[in-house]
Amino acid sequence: LFEVPDGEEDLDAWNDTERIQALYTLVRKSDSLAPATRTRLVKALCDAVHGLSEALANPGAVMAQTQQSNDGEEGGVGGANSFVVSQSFRDAMACHIYMLFTVMFLTESKEKLGKSLNAGTSSSSSGRGGSKSKSKSSKSKGQNTEVEDLAASRAACAEAMHHASLAMSEHKSRLWRRGVVDEAIVGLPCRIAYQMLESSTGVIARKASSGDAALQMIAATVDSAPCLLNTVVAALVDLLHTYDHIAPLVAELCCIVNGQVLATELLREIGRLDTTEGSNDTGNKASGIKNIAPFISELAAVRPRVVLSNISLLLPHLDSEPYIMRSAIVNSIGHILVREDQTLMENKDDEEGSDEESKDERHVVNMAKTRTSLFDILCDRTCDITSFTRGAALKVLNDLTEKQSLPLDRIMPVTAIAIDRLQDKAVMVRRYAMQLLTSLLENNPFMGMLNPEPYREKVRELEAYLKCNIPEEILKARDTALEEAKNDESQGERELHEIESAALAAAIADAEAKKEEEALSEAESTFLAKVRALKFASQALAFTELFENSNASFRTMLMSSNSSDVTEALRFFVRAKHFGLPCAVTGTKKALALMWSNETNIQEEVLRAFIEVFVAEPGTEGKELLPENQIAQNLLDLVREANVSELASIEEALGRLVKKEIIPPDVFSVLWAIASQARGELRASAVLVISMAASADPNIVDSAYRLQNLYDAGLGDHIEENHDWKTARSAACALQRVARAKVDPSSAKYIILDLISERLVAIARGDWCDDANVDDTNAWFCAAEQSINAIFTICPSPEKVSMEILLGHQQVIFGCSDDSSTASTLRLARFFFVLGHIALKLLMYTEVLSSSVRRANAAKTVKKQESASTGATENSESKEDEGDDAIEAELGLAAQAEAETERKVAEISENEIVGRGIISLFTPMLLRVVANENGTYSSPVLMQSATLALCKCMCISKSFCEKHLSLLFSVLAKAPNDDQDLRANIVVALGDLAFRFPNELEPYTPKIYACLRDKSIRVRRHTLMVLTHLILNDMVKVKGQVCEIALCLQDNESTIRDMARLLFHELSKRTNSPIYNLLPDIVSQLSQLDLKQEVFREIMQFLLSFIKKDRQNEMLLEKLVLRFPKCTTINQKADLAYCIAQLKVNEKGIKCLNDNFKLYKDALFDEDVLKNFMSFIAKAKKNATKPETKQALQELEEKFTECAAAGMENVNASKKAARAKKRAARRVARKKVEWDESEEEENAEASDPEPEEFEEVDEENRPANAQPVKSERSSTTKRRSGRSRSAALTA
Repeated sequence: LFEVPDGEEDLDAWNDTERIQALYTLVRKSDSLAPATRTRLVKALCDAVHGLSEALANPGAVMAQTQQSNDGEEGGVGGANSFVVSQSFRDAMACHIYMLFTVMFLTESKEKLGKSLNAGTSSSSSGRGGSKSKSKSSKSKGQNTEVEDLAASRAACAEAMHHASLAMSEHKSRLWRRGVVDEAIVGLPCRIAYQMLESSTGVIARKASSGDAALQMIAATVDSAPCLLNTVVAALVDLLHTYDHIAPLVAELCCIVNGQVLATELLREIGRLDTTEGSNDTGNKASGIKNIAPFISELAAVRPRVVLSNISLLLPHLDSEPYIMRSAIVNSIGHILVREDQTLMENKDDEEGSDEESKDERHVVNMAKTRTSLFDILCDRTCDITSFTRGAALKVLNDLTEKQSLPLDRIMPVTAIAIDRLQDKAVMVRRYAMQLLTSLLENNPFMGMLNPEPYREKVRELEAYLKCNIPEEILKARDTALEEAKNDESQGERELHEIESAALAAAIADAEAKKEEEALSEAESTFLAKVRALKFASQALAFTELFENSNASFRTMLMSSNSSDVTEALRFFVRAKHFGLPCAVTGTKKALALMWSNETNIQEEVLRAFIEVFVAEPGTEGKELLPENQIAQNLLDLVREANVSELASIEEALGRLVKKEIIPPDVFSVLWAIASQARGELRASAVLVISMAASADPNIVDSAYRLQNLYDAGLGDHIEENHDWKTARSAACALQRVARAKVDPSSAKYIILDLISERLVAIARGDWCDDANVDDTNAWFCAAEQSINAIFTICPSPEKVSMEILLGHQQVIFGCSDDSSTASTLRLARFFFVLGHIALKLLMYTEVLSSSVRRANAAKTVKKQESASTGATENSESKEDEGDDAIEAELGLAAQAEAETERKVAEISENEIVGRGIISLFTPMLLRVVANENGTYSSPVLMQSATLALCKCMCISKSFCEKHLSLLFSVLAKAPNDDQDLRANIVVALGDLAFRFPNELEPYTPKIYACLRDKSIRVRRHTLMVLTHLILNDMVKVKGQVCEIALCLQDNESTIRDMARLLFHELSKRTNSPIYNLLPDIVSQLSQLDLKQEVFREIMQFLLSFIKKDRQNEMLLEKLVLRFPKCTTINQKADLAYCIAQLKVNEKGIKCLNDNFKLYKDALFDEDVLKNFMSFIAKAKKNATKPETKQALQELEEKFTECAAAGMENVNASKKAARAKKRAARRVARKKVEWDESEEEENAEASDPEPEEFEEVDEENRPANAQPVKSERSSTTKRRSGRSRSAALTA
């Protein structure tokens, strides 16, 4: 049964019915066969298929047996290559291929089922324990053998099927008449190949499932049977839609198939995909598109010409919903542009090597237009609605830049796009944008250095040359136009400049038009070379200015809260420093502030950047260091223009590098040489760098030889003569790294430290200061402060030295022999500064001594305990109890001694320093100067120094602080508006006092908050910084005054806004939810202020974003709703409604709104209130899942609409009534005026005698039936006045 018939024998043996039937039965039952039997069956089928395929390729006897029939049918023409096999051979081959297909189908199905079962049972079996290891090992051995046999049989079947597909493809004219294939037979290898590809999920699985053979089978089928192309395409699209690993396999298949028919049809099918979201199977469609989209980019990577020729089928998907499809098209465009650029460069090389002209110029022009269009698409996609697509576009541009496939005319637009994307909300987009900028720097077409100053000078030089060498025709026209413009009085300098620019542009255009001509004179060639140089320099200058103008964006990235942004910004600044961009220096200084970051990776990145920029050779990644002189010069340049915060960061970075021994010791030798020989700022910078390094390694300065050098360089005669206070300050900083000197007159170190102390005392006394120069005194303050710090560090008895300094100041100020009752203002200012600082240092020195005493007592106690325990082990048991009692007694005495030490320290700090010491002698004068009751002291320097000294003295004693707090706040309130330094110093001092004595400062907390409304930005910034530290350290209770900090969220200064945001962010991290507790008070106070609606809502939107928990949302919603009746204006109600609309929605919140509907229904007539409530309802509808919740929302919405309509009617009626009331009031006023006029007329007639006399005369002469005129008029007037009164009363 398992023997394969020989192809040379009778062909009927292949089609033996019993044999075929038996084989087919075994094939159908192959799953239940024994492994050996199944192996023999598979081998027999594979051998049979191989034999039939070989027989088809090498006809032999098959041709002899079929030649007669072929001769009869076709006239005996053709020979060996034109015969057609018999029907029996075709049947035999079809039967064996089908049986092999069935075996492979069952095998693949079983393998697929086994994988799914293993995946389902692995998780459940992983939690079981206690199974026997022996049974496991035996089962695993049997399973391994079975797996190996199965893999071998799968490989054999795949090889046989592959052989059959190749045979049918190559010899289809022998197998079928006229080459018309039987689709049922030819399609069998494809059908099993699809299943094999389904299992090729990785490299190992692809090898196990013979994925390569499957691809070859499909390719052979497509090449031999074009009629099956549509079927194959449909099957491949279905595979792409279902499995995520098929995309690279299908792309590889498109490369194997001859021609580009398969790839084109696949792209056409993808172009027909429906990517809308209107169907019911949206989830399946989305996953299918997610699997199909990578095929586009994979195909573009291997067959870019095919994708380019069919790009019109894909471009409509750029407007589709799935972002992954848009991203795939963007990636494919990148592959196309890279490959076409390489092809273009190869063609240029070929053209340079040959003299033939281009064969198809139209094709070149079309390709240029296509490239332009593709680049336009890439640039447009950087503004895509989805961040993934924007990131993909930037990444493609980055790849093009790195592979130098970006055209020169695209460098400027792409740079501008990358800089613009630094403001993107997505972290991924910002990261890719920064990487693109770094690549643009590294691959720029200009020189290695991009410092803009040389380019500006070059542009000015070239423009001047070109203006002087303009061609004569253009020169004559320019001169004529200039003369006409000068004669015309209406023309100004701007018009003249425009004429010169136009002439220069015309000359440049004329030179560029002549550049294609072969015959150019020497002058024209020189002019053309200058034009090209000008164009190059102008483009380079524009390129560098793009980076310089975007310094703010780079700093924003550097200070981002995301570590990825910070890392990419640091890498960019390192590259920018290597290319000489000025923004790199300032950016690197700002980056050093990240040394204080909480994230270790950011600190390491900052150190790495510091090394690459200032210590190591460019491009060596810190492995090769610069020469010692260059490192020293870089460090000097770094600290020369740094501010105080930057110096602290530089010191931290330099200290870490010194600890790691990265900086060579010879660098400090160079710095010592510079400090000894240089003058001015360079000397001060050198000493400062040495002091920074000494903070990590004191041995740099802590030796007699180095101290002598420091004395000569930082405190010598040069400093005294030139008043070089910066160098003196740096030397004092370096001395603070030296250990306290021990009294030993024979020690060289003690002697030099004694000399240094004398110099420090002279500096602290201000012996070298110029009393007529305010700037000299201002520079002296820093040197004096550090000198006093150094005295308290190195002197054995600093309190005695301090007394010497104070007495020296007293002698200079008050020991004058003349009769003048006034003292120098600057001398007083220096004295008060030294007085306050010495008082503060005495407090710190007292605490240091107290700590030393405590440590000594603790060491003594530990030593006694150890000796007692040792004695207890040697003595008998009876003596152990006595030893324990002695230890306990000793411990009690130690605690009592420690308490006594603390009491003495408190007594000294409370009463001795500012109460009974030498400093107390000068405090009355200090208080008098600070109070300045009559305005006697008008010097700002004196007032600032005296106030600062008072604050330092208040930090020492609680009673002194409590006594003079009112004076300090009165000085703060009365400080001049232009003296912002005084107010800022007081605010900072108040922060220190609040840390030291919080209970005494608590009643004055509102006055500290009031400084947030100061006109000075500096005072507001200092106040907010102080309050931030106090609040975060729980030294000040967060109460209703936090409303002032909330207003800082809309301050005009960005630093104040950022600091306020930082405070609320830190508060939101606390577990007691302070923001939630403060929000009702903030809403109440902000609504009472006269704020713009936009300001209020932006503040509340930021604060309400911290309310995350559902319970907090519910409670806050209830509090806001209950506040509606307390509102006095409709604007306040609208603000409350806006706050409600910003909260999260849940069922309890909806119930709260429904239950308290009567509290806010009277405000629904307002359009703004109704809009906010409707926004809340719309948000609730999106999250509502229960039918009853949806119904409640619908009813609540209807109630809102009805009440809004009714309220609007009431409002309209009220307005109508108010208008009617106004009209009635106007009518009453008009009638009252008429009544008053009539009464005046009546009174006037009554007081006039002539009419009465005339009437009497008439009365004598009138007829008997005539009535008196006067009585008639009087009655008429009375009746009219009566009606007026009744109308008035009625009104």
